[in-house]
Amino acid sequence: MIRTKGFLHITIGVTDLHRATEFYKNVLCCELVRSNRHMSFMKTGDDFFVLTATGMHTPPNPDGPPRQGNTLFHHAMIVEADQFDDVAAWLDSHGVVYDDCTAHGHTTFPGRRHLYIKDPDGNSIELATEPIPELV
Repeated sequence: MIRTKGFLHITIGVTDLHRATEFYKNVLCCELVRSNRHMSFMKTGDDFFVLTATGMHTPPNPDGPPRQGNTLFHHAMIVEADQFDDVAAWLDSHGVVYDDCTAHGHTTFPGRRHLYIKDPDGNSIELATEPIPELV
């Protein structure tokens, strides 16, 4: 039997590697570990992801601003609960449109707050606090 321990990284398809790298660095404050002409290896907290420009990227969700129903395929990143209120202001200051799901009752995990954004390539990103353990 195989027992996986986690992810080494996930891959997010993009059309413009430089633009995507700048978005994830400057808006989501992820760390650029290294890059080449096709990929940027990024870090958020202790986890890694790769932005990859293959020339075949198709946004996985319908076009338009993030809203319930068009962000079903997404990647979720954790933000500290005490900083969550500042997330919207930070996104506003960078011109990023978001949908605060907490406001309209999306409650997959009780006690968790989250919102959705889309990166420049239409990939949906959830920014979420961790669930409160006693409510899970």
